[in-house]
Amino acid sequence: MSGLHAKVIVNPVAGAYSTRRKWSRISKLLKYVGLSFDYEYTEGVGHAVELARVAASDGYRYIVAVGGDGTVNEIANGILHSTSPTETSLGVVSTGTGSDFARSAGIPRDYTSACS
Repeated sequence: MSGLHAKVIVNPVAGAYSTRRKWSRISKLLKYVGLSFDYEYTEGVGHAVELARVAASDGYRYIVAVGGDGTVNEIANGILHSTSPTETSLGVVSTGTGSDFARSAGIPRDYTSACS
């Protein structure tokens, strides 16, 4: 992943509030694999839509969702409603309780594997 700079959007309450606790380890793993990033925590329902829309419109070409299915859904919608939806890629580190999207897309549910 060398040379990439991303916006990481973290839902701290995903996974029955476990994501906030996991974030320290996840951020270290992302840095270890060479991802340069800025991150923001979501602050409630719908906030990830706005964070993703602004990030994509501001030129971030890579946005990483750290959370569950709801977080991924909101971020995808934010990207789609940005000024450059076709130029922005979405990465997923699944930390939700169900993680149906990750399972369907073949993304490892184990965040250590997903970060590599």
